[in-house]
Amino acid sequence: MQLTAEHLENIRRFVPIFRYHLNQAEQNEELLERAARRELYQQLLSPEALRSMTELELGQVIGSLWANRLWVNKRHFIENLIAANGLPALIKHLSDLLWGKESVGRRYDTFRRAIKGLGTASITELLAIVHPEQCGIWNDKARRALNILGMQDILPFTHKQQINGEEYERFNRVLKLIGNVLEQLNLTDLDYPKLDYFLYIVWESGSAETPFVPQPSATPEVEDFDHDQVVENLLKIGESLGFSVEKEKLVARGAKVDAIWQTRIANLGVVTYVFEVQRRGSLDSLILNLQRAQNNPTVQRLIVVANANSLERIRNEIATLPESFRKLVSYMEVKAVQRAVELIDELTKIIGRLELVRDEFDVRP
Repeated sequence: MQLTAEHLENIRRFVPIFRYHLNQAEQNEELLERAARRELYQQLLSPEALRSMTELELGQVIGSLWANRLWVNKRHFIENLIAANGLPALIKHLSDLLWGKESVGRRYDTFRRAIKGLGTASITELLAIVHPEQCGIWNDKARRALNILGMQDILPFTHKQQINGEEYERFNRVLKLIGNVLEQLNLTDLDYPKLDYFLYIVWESGSAETPFVPQPSATPEVEDFDHDQVVENLLKIGESLGFSVEKEKLVARGAKVDAIWQTRIANLGVVTYVFEVQRRGSLDSLILNLQRAQNNPTVQRLIVVANANSLERIRNEIATLPESFRKLVSYMEVKAVQRAVELIDELTKIIGRLELVRDEFDVRP
């Protein structure tokens, strides 16, 4: 695997602004925070520290990851994570992920299969914190930056939020190739966190002028997406808006839905919004599940989340059903969910700088 002349030209295009930020490192808040976070978390995640890790310390590590900053109620998120996996299992698998003897890709796959509630962005961020010499962070900004650099041909999975271990290792090899190019341009001492920062610069300065257009060969299914990631994003959006959120919730007999937003209105009662994410599967089953969910008197809205093509088919199916059901159903495109997460992410960063509120899981250098 090697970079093409087009790849090299695209990388060079962003070198001047990257060099400028590196030269301003002592005043650059982003770089200072990255360095301080790495030093702090490496202490918390050392083999010795992991052997005696408490629930509070685990919450501080997981709750303070960039991937989880959208969670307003960190305690609720950590409690659900521990309830789903158990504290001993979480610590054991975290230790194996970070300090196991197998390859990074195998350790990544094992952790992802064993632990519920943490996705690729969180797992790779943990690896990058502890092993900055070989592990990068796979998140939305990195994916978009790689698309801006035109690397869909050598990374044909840049449309995916969740990747497997083999794909993660391939991504790390591409990061190394990018690092080699930057070193040839007299940018030295570049570990993987700094290469991640290079991708951040590419995303920040290049996304507006170079929008990503998916390549047909790189995307086996138009507007494909990761079902579980979309559900997690819906929970983050709901919580950021002040709702109580749950996933895989039984809301009525025979109606287990992907996610709910719920709130209490004074003494009047509870209001529930139901979300069903449709990627594949039977439309009849989807509609039947929504009709059963309608039997819960607190349910005020049934929201179907899917790509544009699927939503059109679902609309046509529901158009023939009774009006009392049709009026309860709303439709949301997956790309709208992603856009909402991006906007909330930006708002969270802006408000976070004010340090208005800090909780027990908020560890800052």
